[in-house]
Amino acid sequence: MKKIQFSLLAAALSAGILFAAKNQPPAPPADAFGRIPDEKAPELTAAKANTNLTSEIAETSKADESVFLANDGKSYSVKKSTFLKKGGDSSNDGQSNFYGLNGGLVAQNASSLSLENVTVQTKADGANAVFSTGEGSKVTAKNLTIRTERNSSRGLDATYGGFISAEKVDIQTKGAHSAAFATDRGEGTVIVNGGKAETSVEGSPVIYSTGDIRISNLSGKAKGAQIACIEGKNSILVEKSKLEGGISAKRDEVNSGVMLYQSMSGDANLGTATFTAKDSVLKNNSDGPFFYVTNTQAVVNLTSTKLTGKTDELLRAAGNNSSRGWGRPGANGGKVVLNAEKQILTGSISADSISSIEVNLKDGAKFTGSINNGKKEGSVSLNLAKKADVTLDGDSYIDAFSDEDEKLTNIKSDGHNIYYNKDNEKNAWLGGKTFILAGGGKLAPTSYEEAKTTSNEPDKKADRPEMGIPKGGFNKEKGGPLGKPPMMPF
Repeated sequence: MKKIQFSLLAAALSAGILFAAKNQPPAPPADAFGRIPDEKAPELTAAKANTNLTSEIAETSKADESVFLANDGKSYSVKKSTFLKKGGDSSNDGQSNFYGLNGGLVAQNASSLSLENVTVQTKADGANAVFSTGEGSKVTAKNLTIRTERNSSRGLDATYGGFISAEKVDIQTKGAHSAAFATDRGEGTVIVNGGKAETSVEGSPVIYSTGDIRISNLSGKAKGAQIACIEGKNSILVEKSKLEGGISAKRDEVNSGVMLYQSMSGDANLGTATFTAKDSVLKNNSDGPFFYVTNTQAVVNLTSTKLTGKTDELLRAAGNNSSRGWGRPGANGGKVVLNAEKQILTGSISADSISSIEVNLKDGAKFTGSINNGKKEGSVSLNLAKKADVTLDGDSYIDAFSDEDEKLTNIKSDGHNIYYNKDNEKNAWLGGKTFILAGGGKLAPTSYEEAKTTSNEPDKKADRPEMGIPKGGFNKEKGGPLGKPPMMPF
């Protein structure tokens, strides 16, 4: 999770990005994931270890020493206790991030730790508050208070298959690279239900996932970073929560509310990043897009979630300048599927020339905005359910289009046009024709001046005179002509 400086390994790994140029070397083998050559897990020490505690105070100021450690494969209970890491910086940032060196409370070697009414405070670099590392290692917590003040000091952090489940948390972090909820190298799982979280500076989103993180009934704010970041083939689920984040300071990459990417640092496997929000409120305080996808594949699922922000840019899939090692310029675009159901979406959607987007507006989804307005760079497809609505605020360019509403009444053009790619076989059902939309705009082929124009008025000579629809009608479930193969994602 240290994304500012990159080793020679990161540069080497960048050659394997999913959007690689034709002659680039392949991605590293699967067994190379999560392990830097010659990396060794440290032997952890702690002020207290492998014991049950009730109503106690434990502390340490020694470098590389944790406050409490469970590492003998057994289960321990800690109640009504306070743990203080008063000083002593980590001597090895990687070992702190990946294995819990210098942390507050750490579970490893398939040990289990149960926490109730516990407070953890750390005031040292590389002092993650509650850490679970390794398959079978488990932390459960209830009524947990966490305060961290220095860099690389996260709230809840799981690595190499570690597991954390917490209820009713109160977390504040003040350092850089100190997400409230995090997973790191080797993946891990963090599940949180109830509470609040706040982070303060750059590199410290509310949620940072290189594993599986699920948040519900939480109030969270990132003052100097995104709401959430997902790296590589990992996921975040947000339910019934209110989260905000995103900064407006100009930097060498795109500011955003939620970022899905692949850093090529070796911390996350290549694959699809998945962000899901349900019944929540998300606020983007940045001057960039709400969702930004670069150098990875991604899926964004939104259901009954309110999105607010400072800009009118909803989603951007694009390459980056690779100043931080995020793939190679010209081969590090984003490929994203946006699924929305019972969801209001507002703003622009755009893909650059090395990126692609598929937008699936399901029942109850309402989109107001434009798609690739004024340009035909990247590939964007749009698939509309019958009970989905689109209101245009600018001309839009769509590579592939389908609509379960055979009369296109679910599109309000407000005088703007949708241009579809007549050469894409998925648009064959449109017959290269132009259709008049409600509000005076048109659905037209990109070379529409050569196409046959058909209005919504009856025409006795048309196969389906009210629309000029191809002979055979519509497949109401898939949006294409009956008897034809179903329209597949691009």
